[in-house]
Amino acid sequence: MIYLDNAATTRVCPQAAQAALEAMTEQYGNPSSRYPLGREAAKRLKEQRGQVAAALGCAPEEIFFTSCGTEGDNWAIRGAVELGRRKGKHIITTAFEHAAVLEPCKALEREGYEVTWLRPDRTGHISIEDLTAALRPDTVLVSMMLVNNELGTIQPVAEAARAIRAAGSPALLHTDAVQAFLKIPFTPKALGVDLLTISGHKVRAPKGVGALYIRRGLRFPPLMLGGGQEEGMRPGTEATAQTAAFAAACAVGKAEMNSYTIRMKEL
Repeated sequence: MIYLDNAATTRVCPQAAQAALEAMTEQYGNPSSRYPLGREAAKRLKEQRGQVAAALGCAPEEIFFTSCGTEGDNWAIRGAVELGRRKGKHIITTAFEHAAVLEPCKALEREGYEVTWLRPDRTGHISIEDLTAALRPDTVLVSMMLVNNELGTIQPVAEAARAIRAAGSPALLHTDAVQAFLKIPFTPKALGVDLLTISGHKVRAPKGVGALYIRRGLRFPPLMLGGGQEEGMRPGTEATAQTAAFAAACAVGKAEMNSYTIRMKEL
């Protein structure tokens, strides 16, 4: 079979599959446990966070594991509006975001928020002029994907960050980078974003794992309440098999990124 739908999901690479197997059968301790097997699991989880952070180009403490890109997008959007609830109730996003962004924004509209939906031009790109014109003193969030999941067009996220700063807007900037991660070069700092979402199954890790980048220094609200996992930001016993596989896939993807880019250009 010739598989041509890697934008939908990828086959798990051998390194990720092996890492998951070892985590499930040999390194199966609970990272919150105090005994040696648990402490070893905690150590490995820390290493895995570092591997994902290295692939993304950020600090390990800015990475918070999630179950998928959709969870990360929902957390970013809900958290951003909660953080900005005293500043305003205006959101800017694009009309062709993934449903993981579109649906939370529609839900917030029903709750009284005003959403400006930027439409792409004929080439499938968002105009920075349109974004600048849409910014208001009460704008609390701008969400713009980095690579469109239907068209493959690269959106001007870094330019959006500069426009937000130039306008003196209090808005946080979120980007869904699920389709861009390990395919095009970027770092959260270079983009100028506050929040960034990635997903494991787009980069040869299993389904069921992703991460949300939260800029260091941003006092962001937790996803839910419970235990102290993920620094209290995303409670629940960590899915160590998935994080092990995600880290392994990230390491492979980072090492192969240049050759992958050349191959894609040739194709």
